Amino acid sequence: MGRELLRVEKDIHQIKLNQLGAEVKAVDGILHYVWYSVKGINIKYAYHINDGGEYFLQRLEPYPISFGNYPSHNDVIDIIEHDILQMNNAEKSKKFVNFIEINKKINKALRAFDDLYLYYNVSRVQTEKIIEKINDLEQVIYETKDVSERVYFGKDPEGI
Repeated sequence: MGRELLRVEKDIHQIKLNQLGAEVKAVDGILHYVWYSVKGINIKYAYHINDGGEYFLQRLEPYPISFGNYPSHNDVIDIIEHDILQMNNAEKSKKFVNFIEINKKINKALRAFDDLYLYYNVSRVQTEKIIEKINDLEQVIYETKDVSERVYFGKDPEGI
């Protein structure tokens, strides 16, 4: 597709989204893809640099996770470097493939939950059951952290 055709396509998308009541801000910039492999499992990232010099980083594979926005390329490189070191360290575990599969299942459950509440009128009873199961899972994660040996010290965990 030529640049002019891409601009027209972008304008059409913007008009359609505006008609839906959405606001659209087109951000020009550069999109980068980064990938490597650990134990035959592909690890892929994408980061976008906008005209303001801000960086948005996310891991695409083996399961998606948004790392967020960063003010400098050094931050992005630092996050990817730690992630690579962590994945290489995690690969030493006999349960590495299991951990990847658990993350994929959690992401699949998140998508299923999104479909559930967007497509169905979920009862209070079912909502409470889901909240209880999520609370149970959180508890198991924190308990597991407390009884497990820490193996990576390059940076502190952000989620637990």
